[in-house]
Amino acid sequence: MKKLLLILLLSACLPGLLAAGVLRTKYADLVNPFVGTDFHGHTFPGAAYPFGMIQLSPDTRQDNWDGCSGYHYSDSLIKGFSHTHLSGTGCADLCDIRVMPVVGFEGPVSE
Repeated sequence: MKKLLLILLLSACLPGLLAAGVLRTKYADLVNPFVGTDFHGHTFPGAAYPFGMIQLSPDTRQDNWDGCSGYHYSDSLIKGFSHTHLSGTGCADLCDIRVMPVVGFEGPVSE
């Protein structure tokens, strides 16, 4: 009997919740993946596989302490992508193999 009353109550509230937009909220739109990638945050905005096996993210700098995670929000150019990054360490781990996709490359350019 309690289950039936609960189902009736929920079915009566459902149209009101839909009209208010409570059930249509896209929580992924509320997430900012760039939090901590500026100033001295030392985080990267890339995708990570569980237990840190793969952490794909763009690399924008390697020359100073602010670039120790490989990415810094204030940079305007991407130098490449690498598969291992550390977030929040404060020390450089710049021994990654960087990859940059290109289109139409046929071989070495000769001058």
